[in-house]
Amino acid sequence: MPNRRKTPSAVETSVLYASRRRCCLCVFLDERDEVRRGQLAHINRDPSDATFENLVWLCLDHHDEYDSKTSQSKGVTQAEVKKYRDRLYDRHPEATQKAVVDSKEQDLPELVPLPPRSEFESVRRRFPKDLGFMAEPWRYPLWQVANQPELFAFKSGNGSDGICLIERIDLPDERIVVACMSVVGNPGISITNAVEDICFQVCERFEIPPDRLVWLEHYEDFDDEEWDMVTFGTSPPQGPFSNPTWKTMTPQLWKSLLLEPKKQLLQEHRHYQSKLNKLFYWPTKNLL
Repeated sequence: MPNRRKTPSAVETSVLYASRRRCCLCVFLDERDEVRRGQLAHINRDPSDATFENLVWLCLDHHDEYDSKTSQSKGVTQAEVKKYRDRLYDRHPEATQKAVVDSKEQDLPELVPLPPRSEFESVRRRFPKDLGFMAEPWRYPLWQVANQPELFAFKSGNGSDGICLIERIDLPDERIVVACMSVVGNPGISITNAVEDICFQVCERFEIPPDRLVWLEHYEDFDDEEWDMVTFGTSPPQGPFSNPTWKTMTPQLWKSLLLEPKKQLLQEHRHYQSKLNKLFYWPTKNLL
């Protein structure tokens, strides 16, 4: 027997409206033209066919007779039920027409639900020793090489995750400059629109105290070579980084940081070179 399909509510309402809850067999065989307690029956006895054309309202007794095996011996055929139903509907043609239209407009196809997880996730769960690392966050270097910005993959609150370049510079006065730079090909949200999220993730990952942080923002793909200093109205531990304010870097601000920007971001041996000149002693070999 075919699988039973749940009757869409719009179709059920249309059948009840067109029949006015009259059982067509009661009306024309028993002369009982009154509202009857009943159920929807499938005329072709296919429970998967829940269309308006295949449904009829039958009282409980006639529904049991029609669905039972003995109904065949009593001569209640599909053709009879359909004919009596149509005669009943013909009594109120306007209501029937409206019911047909409503059932067609609202009887949307049922979508097949997606599996709870993909076949790839199932395999990863079965082989955690071999594939479990893929579910772990991306691990980053700890800036152990001077004058080399690192790519940083960040999560975004709106789901549009992206990548950027991050360079850390420890100033002589113990402030920590983090230069966040856009990269060509970033697939996600801009570093400006995600500045709070990026700043939180960078500081958490590399254990940078918020009270010592100086956050700089730069778009390498722009021609104006503009840099901005970003400050936040709220920062940890009071709460997440929020209420950012951008201030264009001036010669005076660069001087206060003992830094100056370079004109172009260069690569050497597949690594980015620093975009900032340090106006103080800065090691050029690996940092320990």
